[in-house]
Parts: sequence; structure tokens; C-alpha cells
Amino acid sequence: MEGLEQWKDQLEQLKSQLEPWKNQLEKCLHEVIEYLNQIPPVQLYAAIAVLLISTLLLLSIRLFKRAKSNTVILTGLSGSGKTVLFYQLRDGSVHQGTITSMEPNESTIVLNSDSNKRKSKPVHIVDVPGHSRLRPKLDEFLPRAAGIVFVVDSLEFLPNCHLASENWMQCCSQVSV
Repeated sequence: MEGLEQWKDQLEQLKSQLEPWKNQLEKCLHEVIEYLNQIPPVQLYAAIAVLLISTLLLLSIRLFKRAKSNTVILTGLSGSGKTVLFYQLRDGSVHQGTITSMEPNESTIVLNSDSNKRKSKPVHIVDVPGHSRLRPKLDEFLPRAAGIVFVVDSLEFLPNCHLASENWMQCCSQVSV
């Protein structure tokens, strides 16, 4: 019984604290109604029509917008470590030495979020060979890319700086990027 009385007292205190808010809200609502009564009906209907059309337009754009891609492309010069990075992400294994790939490697991995343990996102990773003859392979995947990782070998960067920058600019200048 004593707990019920305390709860009733707390409820009454809350009610008395909310009373000024209620009065202020009623006053604001009354002012809005007075303001709307001063507006000619034609202007009011036009404003409502613009608001509805804008809302419908934004909703239709959102509905018909293409789905977000989850593809990340690993690209860069030949021998820069793209395939090693790909296997590290896919298997968690460290490969020693050089791994040459003549075909794109593809895999879907799950990224777990530290901030939200329950959310995990699948990411489609594509390792595109860096050889200049296989450059058209990259063009096949760019329209689907959500992100591009341009891998650079730090030991070989200075001798290949110009070539790396050309490849990066060619990658970024694609219409689909």
C-alpha cells in the first residue's frame, strides 16, 4: 500500500510539472490556428499541394533508386600485393612470396561491427589483376563498385610513382565511378 501511495504522489508531481507545458502547447496551437485562418484558402491549398508533390517525388526517388552495392574492388599495379591482401581478408592467412593472378578473384566476406555486435555485413571483394593487358577486367567491375582500394607497394612506389598515378587517375576518371 505504501508503494502505491508513493507512486501516486510521484504521478501527481509529474502531472503538476507537465501542466505548464500543456498550457504553452495549447497557446501555440491556438496561435497556429489563428495564423492559418488568416491565409487565403487558395494559398493554403497550393502549399499543401506542393508539400504532397514534394513528398511523393522524394519517396518515389528513394524507392526506385538502385540498391546500394556491397562490392569493394582491390586494384593497383602488378605486384603491389592485391592478391595477398585479398587472401588475408578472405582466409585470414598470411601468404609469403608473390601470388600472380591472371583472373579476378572474387569472394564475399562478412564484416563484423565492433559497435554493434548483432550487425554483420557481407562485403563482396574483387581482386582485379594489375597487368596492363588485363585492364578491361577492371572496367567490368567498376559500375558495381561501392568502393575502390588502390593498393601501392611502398618499396616500389618511387620507381613506379608515375605509372601508379596514371592508373589511379584512369580508375577515377571512369564514368561509373
